[in-house]
Amino acid sequence: MGSFRKKISTTFKSRYRIILRKDENLEEKVSIILTPWNVLIAICSGLFLFGLLIYLLLAYTPLNYIFPTKSAKYSSQEQYEMMLKIDSLETSLYQLRLQSEVLGKVLAGEDVNIDLSGTDTEIEESEAIIEKASSNVIATEVALRPAEASPQDYNFFIPLSGVITDTFNLDRKHFATDISAKSNSVIKSVQKGSVIFSAWTPGGGHTLVVQHPNNFVSVYKHNAVLLKKEGTFVNAGDAIALVGNTGELASGPHLHFELWKKGIAVNPQQYINF
Repeated sequence: MGSFRKKISTTFKSRYRIILRKDENLEEKVSIILTPWNVLIAICSGLFLFGLLIYLLLAYTPLNYIFPTKSAKYSSQEQYEMMLKIDSLETSLYQLRLQSEVLGKVLAGEDVNIDLSGTDTEIEESEAIIEKASSNVIATEVALRPAEASPQDYNFFIPLSGVITDTFNLDRKHFATDISAKSNSVIKSVQKGSVIFSAWTPGGGHTLVVQHPNNFVSVYKHNAVLLKKEGTFVNAGDAIALVGNTGELASGPHLHFELWKKGIAVNPQQYINF
């Protein structure tokens, strides 16, 4: 046992020299004396400096979001921004669900009576949450929703020039304005928006539906030809279809034009000066 300790002690006390010489004339350029202790200290120091560098990179650079080195606690400002994003996503999901329900009933020619009573409550709750989350950061004033605009403020384009043969009538469940015109006359979009339906339906024949800003949806039925496909963006006045006489409920070449706002059928003549 004593000889083993002596051997270990001798090994760590041994000195080694590293010499670098030029190959041409063997001139000595560098001479380094090393001991096992020096090598061990150098390795430990290198590992420590390497670990310190990695920690600094993870703690004070964007890498911290990928490899967090401390508890993942968000600041009040970050919580406020996330609440805004969540509120926006919830609103978008609600609108998509509402749009899907309305579109299905519109195409089926059914009366639409969707309960919107919870909408204001949901918005008020979201505003309260956002205001509470932001109270510790900045003084935030929740913006009030603007007053409802009058029908004349929306500036709808006339979809078709012709003779009005039937008008909007809730008692008869006729949720449209019918405009008679020559076959293949051009039908135009009343406002900018996205085509959300462009296909054949039994009752409406070739039918096209456009989603507009401010929660408006316009419906064009009994067309001879549809000029736009689903997903297409259109501007006000763009040609979207041609007048026809298609579908089981058609009675001569005409446009069956419906206008919906927030899932409720409205009288097109209140918004458009035909």
